[in-house]
Amino acid sequence: MTRSILTRRGFLAGMLRTGTALPLSALLHRAALAQEGAAPMRALFVYIPDGCAPSLWHPSGSTHDFALPAMTEPLAAVQQHCVFLEGLNMYAGGSTHEGGMAKVLTATGDVSLDVFVGQYYRDRTPHASIHLGVASNHQNGGSNHMSYLGANQPVSPEDNPLSAYERLFGPPGGVADVANRRRLSVLDAAVDDLGRLQSRLGQTQRLKLEQHMDALREVENRIVSADQGSAGACRQPDWNRAGWSMPDGYNSYPLYYNRDDQFAEVGRLQMDLGVLALGCDLTRSVSLQWSHPVSPAHLEPETGATQRHHDSSHFDAGNLDSAANFVRYKRWFTEQFAYLLRALDAQPDGDGTLLDHTVVFLCSELGHSSRHDHRNMPFVLAGRAGGLETGRYLDYGSAHDGDGETHAKLLVSIANAVGIPIERFGYTGHGAGPLPGLYG
Repeated sequence: MTRSILTRRGFLAGMLRTGTALPLSALLHRAALAQEGAAPMRALFVYIPDGCAPSLWHPSGSTHDFALPAMTEPLAAVQQHCVFLEGLNMYAGGSTHEGGMAKVLTATGDVSLDVFVGQYYRDRTPHASIHLGVASNHQNGGSNHMSYLGANQPVSPEDNPLSAYERLFGPPGGVADVANRRRLSVLDAAVDDLGRLQSRLGQTQRLKLEQHMDALREVENRIVSADQGSAGACRQPDWNRAGWSMPDGYNSYPLYYNRDDQFAEVGRLQMDLGVLALGCDLTRSVSLQWSHPVSPAHLEPETGATQRHHDSSHFDAGNLDSAANFVRYKRWFTEQFAYLLRALDAQPDGDGTLLDHTVVFLCSELGHSSRHDHRNMPFVLAGRAGGLETGRYLDYGSAHDGDGETHAKLLVSIANAVGIPIERFGYTGHGAGPLPGLYG
């Protein structure tokens, strides 16, 4: 997770003690949103490993009248929240798993889109971007992550949901403390520094400082009043309902939260935590990485698969067992994505739900898994941030004389959806600008 800068220039820099209060700019922004009935736009990036079988992933039919095949059929229940994208390719950069992972959120640039969005809004939230994982570091090799702070600077997600929770909210019970921290006086947090400053001022300057403090106190009281009406889930946490915990003294390999038999529960906790973080406006950007390329996960009880995930991805016409297992895995992952969308849609936010104000990007590092290519990528967009018209199937395969469209334009569209006015993001070999027809 990356922290935002907690102070701003000038007078505010001397008033805030890092970690004890939110930036005044962030508090002012939240108060303004509450008063206007508006809500910020957020982005949520979800990765699932090892590509797909395109004919079993992409829909058939027309823009508004389409059917979902075996791998994405679990999304039928939430397809009104989704846009299914076909014909998008990842160009340039490296090949196979590693190359695809490096560019899925960077489009061959230096910084990944999740980090970029977080940095853009870093002075409005306690955390710039939050990076969660599900066994994403287990047998990874150290570099197969989708998030990048800069050139050759991958971000390792936090795979332990208890550690992630504590880093976001503090020790157990800490979510309630978020509301308390939001109510904590900025002036009280810096009272010692202000006292020392006052002792060095003359009478006129001291009077001006006291007047400024009174004005800030009045603004702060309005912020607290507004925030009390919008804190929602931050005041009443509903996380880890099953009481998942790390066994005392457990020191075996793999780490407990990386075990296959914990994969589903850890994933559920991380999804819930991501929703909670967005709903509490702790960040505008969350990424969730399920495993990693060449995934060793074996989820037999959950899926019925008799192979590990990556083994099943090497299917062909002569290996029907692998093909069936791979379908089982993809169906399970899309079921989890459906759960995440329902959780976002169940969270009130401003004049709608969290899903109304979030753009959710489901992605992978490969197109056809057995061919290890980067064509016809298994991308799904969801949520209504930026006015996205959902419940559609869009095929870009005929673009550029049948070569398909670049996924870099999709990344531009996602940035635009959350209010970032850019025309290019990484690769521009097939032109710049947003993805045509996505937002009108």
